Amino acid sequence: MVFRTAAILFFATLAAAQCPGVHVFGARETTAPPGYGTAGAVVNSILAAVPGSTSEVINYPACGGQSSCGGVSYAQSVISGIQAITSQVNTFNSQCPNTKLVFVGYSQGGQIFDDAYCGGGDTNEGYTNTAVPISAAAQKQVAAAIFMGDPRHIPGLSYNVGTCQASGFAPRPTGFQCPYASNIQSYCDSSDPYCCNGNNAATHQGYATEYGQQALNFVLSKLNGGSTGTPGTGSGTTSSGPSPTGCTTAKWGQCGGIGEW
Repeated sequence: MVFRTAAILFFATLAAAQCPGVHVFGARETTAPPGYGTAGAVVNSILAAVPGSTSEVINYPACGGQSSCGGVSYAQSVISGIQAITSQVNTFNSQCPNTKLVFVGYSQGGQIFDDAYCGGGDTNEGYTNTAVPISAAAQKQVAAAIFMGDPRHIPGLSYNVGTCQASGFAPRPTGFQCPYASNIQSYCDSSDPYCCNGNNAATHQGYATEYGQQALNFVLSKLNGGSTGTPGTGSGTTSSGPSPTGCTTAKWGQCGGIGEW
């Protein structure tokens, strides 16, 4: 019995010793093939800047009803994404409890990280659980979260960065506050039809190029001295302005899966 206990402790210690200092989770945009999608540029920049860091793809449909991703509805894809984040993050944290975690989500990938990390539910997609589904232990290890083109964008949040002064097609309710605002930057520009109310889909695909270095600098600042997992307020460029009517143009694939980009 003593030997068995000693063996368990040995292998647990060995596993902990093999854990990275930083682990990055990345989630792709709608209709992007399995992998990191456009989030990959930011994920890779973090891996290059932080020696020994590792990364992991969030495995979820990333679909909006398109045949190319199995016809899964946008709402079901988001719910599956929240569940995948919860499972993968909690599993990793249970194995490597001291590793700092970073989230990078693009478009729908940003939406699912927003929902999983900030809680509050997502009634736009029929997700009614308002609690933060990630475990309390894992929440404490999240150093930074990057949302790019997040459809949950609303004006006035402390972590907003960019020119958008309106809301995305799946907006947070007025007055929403994320408990981990100080750990987040959310990038959205006014011409984006998904996180804002613009009409230029190309804007939506440009955040990794336009804001990639800024995102990396923010992540490194949080890893090197930020207060990991501590609720607070952010320091991004705050947008403010009127709420739009939402996403009403069927051609945008993100709105309901009609068409691809």
